[in-house]
Amino acid sequence: MRLQGKRAIVTGAAGALGRVIAETLAAEGADVAGLDLNAAGLEETAELVRSHGVRAYSATADLTDFDAVQDAVAGVVAEWGGIDILLNGAGGGAVSFFHEMTAETWNTQIARNLDSVFNVTRAVLPSMLQQKSGRIINIASIAAVSGGRLVRGATAYAAAKAGVVGLTKALAIEVAESGITVNALAPGAQATPGRDNDTPERREALLDQIPTRLLGEPQHLAQTVVFLAAPEAVNITGLILPLDGGHSI
Repeated sequence: MRLQGKRAIVTGAAGALGRVIAETLAAEGADVAGLDLNAAGLEETAELVRSHGVRAYSATADLTDFDAVQDAVAGVVAEWGGIDILLNGAGGGAVSFFHEMTAETWNTQIARNLDSVFNVTRAVLPSMLQQKSGRIINIASIAAVSGGRLVRGATAYAAAKAGVVGLTKALAIEVAESGITVNALAPGAQATPGRDNDTPERREALLDQIPTRLLGEPQHLAQTVVFLAAPEAVNITGLILPLDGGHSI
């Protein structure tokens, strides 16, 4: 119960990874508000959160819509009085080779993976500054470091996640004296349900690029989020932490 009494927002909480993170934060005692466009999925996550005896809040919003996000976050702040932890986990990649990429594909990837982080963080930060404390944790990607070698054709996604890395470092410096830490995780390939569609050949090719030959487990990533949100991480900020089995070495 390292996070007992803390109030958290998890974006992308209706997705496979976001749901694991939301439930893990709840198991550590945090109240969890989920932000996502998928209302039904949000409610399923909220039920899991409540099963740990903490409060849940669901806010349906398009995270690429600045005004909609401001309204959604304002609702959480009004209900709970503030936010202690923000986990920016929403996003997603699209494979398109650069010489064939449309402006629409590019803009969509930047909006989903970078603009959404700006929108939500911009909405949450004033309340953290007012209370002079907070933990912001962004989910970047090892693609921001490696260029996306695990998936060819991920240029737009890698560029957006590199933007998340830059935002994390710059904001960490900006708010360092306000009791707020800002860090990012850079996962490699994760053992989410989508990986079940891999052919044996695709899976072997993927593991060949990972020194440990292990896919990341969402629960391990979620526990890393807990660590960065916990009291003992008070002096860790601006960190970009790979969780990639050594792929980026």
